Amino acid sequence: MKLEWRIDHRRSELLEKVLALKNVDVSYAMLSGWGGRVELFQYHEPKGAPFPPDRPVCDQGITHMALQVSEIEALYEKLAGQGVRFNSPPQEIRPGVKAAYFHDPDGISVEIIQYS
Repeated sequence: MKLEWRIDHRRSELLEKVLALKNVDVSYAMLSGWGGRVELFQYHEPKGAPFPPDRPVCDQGITHMALQVSEIEALYEKLAGQGVRFNSPPQEIRPGVKAAYFHDPDGISVEIIQYS
């Protein structure tokens, strides 16, 4: 993905209203690619509760995000070689569709999926 913009350590009363949080200090960035955009937030203040380790993807709420990729096996090998912890190698979940789940540094599940 391509970094469109990034704002570091933003503080504002308007942002506090929108987020319904006090004393907000946040960094955020917009990424684009593959026909979509993803906005990522990092809260410096207030400190949030940690994401439960090994949270099952069947729990309520947003439990994972998916990224459509090509050459899933090569990407799996590259990421696994860099220490990324996968649930399993890519699996053909239905004809022409392969998927694998891994955990980001905060423990959030991320799916890579390839459609043939």
